[in-house]
Amino acid sequence: MGRLKVSVTGGNDMEVKKERSNNICTLYVDGVLDYSTMEPFVEKVRSIEEGIEKVIVDFTDLEFIDSTGIGAIINLVHEANTKQFEVELCGIIDEIKDLFETIGVFQIMEALQEESD
Repeated sequence: MGRLKVSVTGGNDMEVKKERSNNICTLYVDGVLDYSTMEPFVEKVRSIEEGIEKVIVDFTDLEFIDSTGIGAIINLVHEANTKQFEVELCGIIDEIKDLFETIGVFQIMEALQEESD
């Protein structure tokens, strides 16, 4: 299957690009993922097609995330359970990784993933 690129600009400080290659969908998050910019991310999650086996979220260009943005990540994991795909987070800077670990994002992801197995 070919590659599909879609770009949506949200709020003032965030862009989400969606790229599909075969059965893998990659979401590139650039900027700030917070209450004012999360809608484009949520829409990209909702638009993930049936047949996708893995979604990679690339946070290489993520500058900031708040609790609403973290909720959107958890929503992605729930969507993965519903649509039967795996989620991989990559490119997370140390400060955000520490935040995810403190809040328990990775533990929630593991628990939800085990629940679907």
